[in-house]
Amino acid sequence: MAVEAQPAGDMLRTTFLEHTYDSPLVVASGTLVEQFEQIDPFIQAGAGAVIPRTTRLVMERTVHPSPHLYQEGARSTVNMLNAEWTGADIGYWRPHLNDMAVQGKVIMAVSGRDIEGCTTVCAELDEYGFPYLEINVGCGVTNGVLSYITRDEEHIRRLVGSIKEAGVQTPIALKLGHSDYMAHLSQVAKEEGVDGIVAINTLGPVFDFSVDSTGEPQRVLGVHGARGGLSGSALFHTALTDVALIKREVGLPVAASGGVTTPERAAKMLLAGADLVQVYTYLHDQGTNAPHALEKLTAGLVAYMDAHAMPAIEQIKGNALKLMDLPTELEPKIPIVDPEYCTGCDRCIPACLPDAIARVEHPNRNEHIIQIIGQSCVGCGLCVAVCPVDNALRLPTQD
Repeated sequence: MAVEAQPAGDMLRTTFLEHTYDSPLVVASGTLVEQFEQIDPFIQAGAGAVIPRTTRLVMERTVHPSPHLYQEGARSTVNMLNAEWTGADIGYWRPHLNDMAVQGKVIMAVSGRDIEGCTTVCAELDEYGFPYLEINVGCGVTNGVLSYITRDEEHIRRLVGSIKEAGVQTPIALKLGHSDYMAHLSQVAKEEGVDGIVAINTLGPVFDFSVDSTGEPQRVLGVHGARGGLSGSALFHTALTDVALIKREVGLPVAASGGVTTPERAAKMLLAGADLVQVYTYLHDQGTNAPHALEKLTAGLVAYMDAHAMPAIEQIKGNALKLMDLPTELEPKIPIVDPEYCTGCDRCIPACLPDAIARVEHPNRNEHIIQIIGQSCVGCGLCVAVCPVDNALRLPTQD
């Protein structure tokens, strides 16, 4: 049945913690927004919300290690190591809090390492009516150096309990770094009264270095140990899995974060159960053009949804979770070639280890197309994955 097209505004509207956003795409906390003046360009570019750099009651450090950002990869596969310290303390933001809150498009992120200080800041912010407060307990830069906070169940219990005991009414979303206990820690947070989860934060700390012309390794981050938090494309499938598990097993609202570099990846996060999709490294790679890049990503998401008959975000959230209950498929699924779309580019041929793809002439075109040799095909599906042309190769539809 044909799906009636929706206006872009209606298509992208989403709800998270009882607040409605015009777009699911949120500028994640980090160095993109360290000052009040950096917020509005992203809102004008159509961000559902903007999250300034994580704040706290008192800043212990006033300068960054140097260097503290290291980036590699193309824009669709960009990765970043960072050794950023927490941004401006709450004193910097105080003169701006009312203007920020009244828009309903700014979320305050608060460091959750210092429980007493975090509770004090949350109680102050509670007076302004922000849509929610993001409490960061998943820092990949210091994890393992200042205790493995990403898997510290007792810290989460005491932190969330302290905030709730202080009478904070603003919804609280706990930002977790990946661990093997994501669902369990999310359940712990839920039991203590947390309202939602942000998954995931940077991963780490991880180690990298450059090599100079003499073959000598050189540090790329100035922090002690030369390690930092990993963000960007490499995190996507880890984050996607964590989002799905939290949504499916814990049932809390989830804001996804990690490796969203394309419209397809944003859509996949929503299909996996995310209510919001935070974007950071992809935008950071665009530098001063980041607001324009957000506009392009938003337009790309609309185009992707149109092309895949997705009527509106609120109707597609979590639609992929049913796949997690399917049994293992042991019958080989032989890919289907559509001769009208196949261009004979041959990308699939070297990818086929069983040598089950042949070139055949096309009766109505000069170029050849490919043909699957059914008796040799093992149904691995790799040819479909590497095919650059939509509809040229596909697996049989799931029953």
